[in-house]
Amino acid sequence: MHTYQISATVLEGYKIEKLSEERIKLLINQVDEQLDEMSQNKEIYNRFLKQVKAPQKIDKIILWILLMSNEDICFEYTIQWKKGFRDVIPLGDLADLLLYSIHLKKVKDIELDGLDYLLEYNHDGIEEMDQFAFTNALLYIQKSKEVEMEF
Repeated sequence: MHTYQISATVLEGYKIEKLSEERIKLLINQVDEQLDEMSQNKEIYNRFLKQVKAPQKIDKIILWILLMSNEDICFEYTIQWKKGFRDVIPLGDLADLLLYSIHLKKVKDIELDGLDYLLEYNHDGIEEMDQFAFTNALLYIQKSKEVEMEF
């Protein structure tokens, strides 16, 4: 996963300038709400867990990333729970939570259960999310290097 290769200083800068505490709290509330919804239908929830081969001990953020980066699961979730949003993978949210998770590990030295599993997980949705997160970090680096010039 390319996102994991981002340096701690870039992750810290990105966190400070791009990921507000408010945004992170909003995303974590969304994770809690959606996982709670899913878990109320044990049959579907267990099938989702089997689809992503989720480890027994896994942080809710990592689990949500695994589930929502799977197009089939995301589509079924939007249909089953009659969500009013489009049936596409929420790449922006996934990318922000991925960057936040890696920030926790590399900058804050906080280990999320299942992060190593996520970093090794091979699925098209994970690859797309990884590219999106990495591109966001590169754009942040580019912007931070720009200076105003006067002639």
